Parts: sequence; C-alpha cells; structure tokens
Amino acid sequence: MQGDEFTQYVRKYSDMVYRVAYSCTHSAPDSEDIMQDVLLKLYICEKKFHDDEHVKAWLIRVAVNRSRDVLRSVNKKRTEELQEGLSVSDEEPSSDLHTAMAGLSRDHRLVIYLFYYEGYSVKEISKILRITESNVKTRLKRAREKLRAFLNDE
Repeated sequence: MQGDEFTQYVRKYSDMVYRVAYSCTHSAPDSEDIMQDVLLKLYICEKKFHDDEHVKAWLIRVAVNRSRDVLRSVNKKRTEELQEGLSVSDEEPSSDLHTAMAGLSRDHRLVIYLFYYEGYSVKEISKILRITESNVKTRLKRAREKLRAFLNDE
C-alpha cells in the first residue's frame, strides 16, 4: 500500500477501528493496541480494495477478530488484585447510555455500534460479522430491549 493512501485511511478510519475494539474489549489500552495491530495489517496487506467501503468493512472485520483474540488470550485471563488508592486518569466518558452499553454482551454491543454509530444496514452487518441477517435482527432486538429496560430503571 502506498504511503499517502495509507495515511489517508489512518486519518479516516483509526477512530472507528478504536471504537469497534473498545465496544468489544471495554479496555482503552487493549483498544489502542488492537487499533495499531489492525492498521499495521492494513499497511502490509496486499489485498486490492474496490472502494472505501470495502476498506472500512475489512477494517471492522479485522478489528473484531483481533479483539476476540485479545479476549481469548491467556494473559487476559490472568487477574491481579486491585490496589487500594489506584486512580485512573484516562477513563472513557461516563453516561447512562455508556453504562447501559457496558452491560450488554459483546455481540449485542457490536451490532448496536455498527447499526447506529456506523450506519450499516442489517444486510451489511451480516456480511461483516459473517452471521445471518435474522441473527443480526435478533441481536439488535435483544440489545434494544436490554438498553430500554436499563434506561427506564434509572
């Protein structure tokens, strides 16, 4: 991939890749690492893309796969006791919707994100995630119900 073309894609899609990774992992450091891995894969990729939408869909697919790899990794399963007085300075913004989204499963968060934030149709999401359209519709319906229940309780 040419340097200028790659730079253009980084500027255009790096935030989106980060948000996809964050919706899967709920970890800013992991999401940053995933974003860098995905962009590196784009840089060394020899695949010929048809258009910007093809690049975008490819980046989402790679970000989802890389997020799953990170969540499955042995290092991720190890935990340490939280130290008293530990403060976090770079927290993600907090809101009722953000809290409600955090309560959803990874699969539900991802379809909500792709549908509402990235503007993909059910058909496009099914192709990106490699699941059936009815599965996408079911996940959207269940995610909406859970969000509605959470937001109405508050």
